[in-house]
Amino acid sequence: MDGPEEELSTTAALLAEDDGADAAAVVHAHVNVVMAVGRRASARRIARRRQYHGSTAGRRANERRDFAAGVHNILRDYLGVGGLPPIYDERDFETQFRVPRAVFRRVYLAVKDEPFFQ
Repeated sequence: MDGPEEELSTTAALLAEDDGADAAAVVHAHVNVVMAVGRRASARRIARRRQYHGSTAGRRANERRDFAAGVHNILRDYLGVGGLPPIYDERDFETQFRVPRAVFRRVYLAVKDEPFFQ
């Protein structure tokens, strides 16, 4: 919080240079009040945010998904699995993955035996 305090002291220093020390004190107090109101308002706004509490009783449970089958279907459709030709052509593959199929295969063959991808 060095920023607002430093800003206040700079304001006070500029106003104190003037001959009206009383006016400087009033303006400095007003700036302090405005800053405090702003801090309170932001604290209320933060406190009002709804916290995430995970699953809620009475709600429907998450639907079970078969992710392994989904990956197999993507591989089958775009790359061809088990000797079958891919369903989608080169243009569709490049639209989906933003890289030509030949480049994708070359990268795949280079990294498939790495321990990270096993």
